[in-house]
Amino acid sequence: MSEHTPASRLRASDRDRERVMAVLRAAVTDGRLSLPEFEERTERVQRARVLGELPAVTADLVAPHDQPIHLSERPVAALLRDDARAGRWVVRTGQLVVALLGTADVDMRDALFAEGHVRMSVATLLGRVRVRVPEGVDVRVRGWSFLGRRSTSTRPVRSGAAPTLEIGGFSLLGSLRVIGPGQGRRRQPLRRSRP
Repeated sequence: MSEHTPASRLRASDRDRERVMAVLRAAVTDGRLSLPEFEERTERVQRARVLGELPAVTADLVAPHDQPIHLSERPVAALLRDDARAGRWVVRTGQLVVALLGTADVDMRDALFAEGHVRMSVATLLGRVRVRVPEGVDVRVRGWSFLGRRSTSTRPVRSGAAPTLEIGGFSLLGSLRVIGPGQGRRRQPLRRSRP
């Protein structure tokens, strides 16, 4: 995929179409869509070839942060508040994440990597950034910290075909934490059986 191709012009997958269909099925089930509207929107989803054709189908059915496809290329900016990016979105080189007295959550488990090697810039100042990555992504944390922390719980990927996420930037009195698959959940204490 070309770095210059807008997210809206990237090809839609069957998985992308199915995410939109799940929203439509829920809307017709609870009466927000009539059967003829459901059929008309279903045809639009089936005909969609690029990602840009899908968001308009569900725009009036769920809130912006609950949309099945996100095409925003704006930075994730937790400036004196929290901000998040999750679900099906396109991550490309140059993605910026900033946390200033806030927490930025970046969930990449369903994200579409626009390139095989993606560079992300993360800057934290008295804030926190949490990045969740799926299985099979090679993560490289670079940059510097001053009275802050930059860490990852991911394991190196041996496959040369694995997508690479390179995170640069800085942490000044802040933190960056990259969380791998199966990490970040609290462990339940072991229960001892009584004799």
